[in-house]
Amino acid sequence: MTPVDHVFVLMLENRSFDHFFGLSGRPSVPKPTDPEFSPGATDRASYDPPHEYADVQTQISGGTMAGFDKTAKLAFEPSQIPVISQLADEFVLFDNWFASVPGPTWPNRFFVHAASSGGLATSPTQFQEGGAVISPATPFKFQNGSIYDRLDSQQKKWRVYHGDVHPQVLAMPGLGEKYLTSAENFCPTYPSNPHFSDFATDVNSASYGPAYTFIEPDYALQIFSQFRNGDSQHPRGLVSAGEKLIKYVYESLRASPIWSKCVLLVLWDEHGGFYDHVPPPANVAPPGDTPYNKPTDGHDPGFAFDRLGVRVPALLISPLAPRGKLGSELFPGATFDHSSVIKSVFENFGLGAPLTGRDAAAPSWNACLDANARADAGDGPAVLSAPAKPKAAELAQKAMPAVTVPKDVDGFLAGMSLISMDLDREISNQTGKAPIANITPQSPASYDAARRASLADPNFRLQLVQYINEVSVHAQVHRMKEKMASN
Repeated sequence: MTPVDHVFVLMLENRSFDHFFGLSGRPSVPKPTDPEFSPGATDRASYDPPHEYADVQTQISGGTMAGFDKTAKLAFEPSQIPVISQLADEFVLFDNWFASVPGPTWPNRFFVHAASSGGLATSPTQFQEGGAVISPATPFKFQNGSIYDRLDSQQKKWRVYHGDVHPQVLAMPGLGEKYLTSAENFCPTYPSNPHFSDFATDVNSASYGPAYTFIEPDYALQIFSQFRNGDSQHPRGLVSAGEKLIKYVYESLRASPIWSKCVLLVLWDEHGGFYDHVPPPANVAPPGDTPYNKPTDGHDPGFAFDRLGVRVPALLISPLAPRGKLGSELFPGATFDHSSVIKSVFENFGLGAPLTGRDAAAPSWNACLDANARADAGDGPAVLSAPAKPKAAELAQKAMPAVTVPKDVDGFLAGMSLISMDLDREISNQTGKAPIANITPQSPASYDAARRASLADPNFRLQLVQYINEVSVHAQVHRMKEKMASN
């Protein structure tokens, strides 16, 4: 057990370690020797590098890391990312943290919640996880539950702050119902209406209750330019917008009365196709749970979950953490991945047995924390440097699509549509009103025929975004009514 009363995790999108820190100039962080690795990364990327499971296998090329596009080898200089550069100077920068899966966002985000993706190694494209349509069950399932289930069972409070009204964590079983009914478990990050508070106000209280807090950025799914105006640091958006979010979260905690007993971990879900020179470790412990989310329609790549994904940045921020240290210095020979979040939280709060074989084998960050906070003059700057100002050309720029264009709906959009179907059904169950979509259970054959017909419609993707937005509006109205009724 540590003196930590509150753990906060902010997970952003799609950036590799070398992409952000390969040019940092830190003595223990050597610049990659690849001659194509160079400065030149822009606030908004010129394109969205391919990063699906098959793309990552090409990029890592059996451990040679020789399959990255030249443009993906452009990196940031410290002056371009002053917020995370200053945090790396002041706290712990992990240079030995890897994505949990050599693949895209969804399976990697599942690992931070459940130490498993339930057998999913790809994005939920092809709608292969169409359980929300084929049956009334939740779209995704995890044999041993999630960190939220364990916290509930141990009567520990938790909370999710979300910039987007559709946090991805809602894909976890049972959380859709809590999202619609509990203003304690789900809160907007920023003030959005008079019925909900905001992150800065909430943590500015000595009685802040949640032991574990997960923070999701704004993916900007409420507009048709997906990610473009969000703050997740997705390549289609602005890195500077994500830096503003990190600055806001850090400064809110730094000014709060709980600062001396809290830990903030800032990390990125996967590398997003950007270059890193360190081969992902192999022969790691697989989760070993039942692969309920494994595709059954021929799109499963056959991954054994015995290798990690590409290295990503991670920052451990706390007045209890050492200053300016690397993860490899504090934990020589250790390999962290997203299941280390679960390992560290379970260890810190005494939450019992691991969820899977992956978090059982994962290292914890707790050993590097001191028993006492740093002296006041050294427990972290009260105000961080301002994010770099976006250039006009980059603000106007429309990011190019990935080199490899999926034949189905974009994986993130497909996954969010499954969450919308789940919320649509749950709202209908709670209100007795008809759902927006026809979510009557279908046979697999009928469902597949309907999916193929939809994909042949050139307007289907726009209709899907419209449906997600309509469900979002219904969900927010429902949440406000629940909040008002409870006051």
